[in-house]
Amino acid sequence: MTSKERVAYLKSLRFWLIPGMGVKRHVLFAVLGALLLFAGAAGLLLWFLGGNREVVSEPIEQILVGDRWQRSGHWLMATVSLFGLVLAIGSIGRLNRSLLSNWLPRPSEAAIVLHRKLSLSRGPRIVALGGGTGLSNLLRGLRNYSSNLSAVVTVTDDGGSSGRLRDAFDMPAPGDLSDCLAALSDREAELARLLQYRFRRGGELEGHSFGNLLITTLKEVEGDLAEAVRVLNHLLSLVGNVYPSTSEVVRLNVVKEDGTFVRGESEARKAPGAIRRVSIEPESPRASSEVVMDILATDLVVLGPGSLFTSTIPPLLVPGIKRALLQTSAPLVYVCNIMTEAGETDGFDAIRHVEMIGSHLGRKPDWVIINSTPVDIERQRAYRLEGAEVVSYDPAVFAGAGITLIELDLLGPGPHAQHDSEQLASWLAGFAKRHSSLRQTAEVSS
Repeated sequence: MTSKERVAYLKSLRFWLIPGMGVKRHVLFAVLGALLLFAGAAGLLLWFLGGNREVVSEPIEQILVGDRWQRSGHWLMATVSLFGLVLAIGSIGRLNRSLLSNWLPRPSEAAIVLHRKLSLSRGPRIVALGGGTGLSNLLRGLRNYSSNLSAVVTVTDDGGSSGRLRDAFDMPAPGDLSDCLAALSDREAELARLLQYRFRRGGELEGHSFGNLLITTLKEVEGDLAEAVRVLNHLLSLVGNVYPSTSEVVRLNVVKEDGTFVRGESEARKAPGAIRRVSIEPESPRASSEVVMDILATDLVVLGPGSLFTSTIPPLLVPGIKRALLQTSAPLVYVCNIMTEAGETDGFDAIRHVEMIGSHLGRKPDWVIINSTPVDIERQRAYRLEGAEVVSYDPAVFAGAGITLIELDLLGPGPHAQHDSEQLASWLAGFAKRHSSLRQTAEVSS
């Protein structure tokens, strides 16, 4: 172990004493056991000595009445006590390190790993619905604040690799599920690189991502997509859980503003103009019981960010999910997109996005988060070439509709106008905690 690693290991020992780790009581019992062992051994010695106990007691008595003991005895005992405490903690740390050496790649970090898992397990319960890069980006931030996360992912994509697999295996689209699984993994970089690898040769394999093939394989083994994803949640040791909005094959149907009917998500943006309404076929697919229970018990429901009609709204159309969202007492927060999308939300302002959610769900969001950071000219110009523009908003309109508007600096770096996942997750986690505390207080009062 290098000096740097040794210092890091010594610093990590402090985590064993943090409240909630379940270690301090064992340290106390270890010290108490050692004291009892010492007292018992001393008692046995005195018993064996019988009438010659002064052989032991007289030297001790001479020390206790000496001048040196009177001057510095308290410092000596304080030092001995501190040394004993450090020795006990270090011994427990080394014991855990030895026991965990076959399970953890760096057992010296066991205290840090355990502390993080315990902290996340006490985080707020959050259910996020959507799909695409918007949902996976959000989960990437939320996993730093809680492990009580449920990602409910749309499965209506019928293009590319997902479309080919759903046609060949009669299954829902796996693509967005794969992205969310990677986002909630502690080893996201390695897992994302593996799951998102796309075959460039191999005949039928060409164009497929490994993640899509893995999900498809498990679906064939388990016989159901929902069960396949449950297995993956366990195998990948995710910080939270990922669920498909339904395990049945569903197709998205679109009606444009001019009345044009488009069948299939992949065709939705090919027809020009904004979308007026979407529906799913069949109309009543089943929702998994875990999703319904999580929505009813959650502290916060988050919609978006992501494509309004092809990512955010489709899960809301599953009857079981819709009923749960209408029944839950948790606040409904919508994270509005920064930019419009050509062929989907052309010309939409923020309140128009909210109205579309309300008309499809039967309930408008209670809170709406809007990015207040100006989008730079370079990015606006690039989006304008695609027929997209910055989503405008008027705070007075939201106030009149009784919807709380939250303006945050959320514009992330890079060529795309995406939300900063850390800033967004920080606000959402804090809001969920406050709401959970208020609800618990109200329950105790009642």
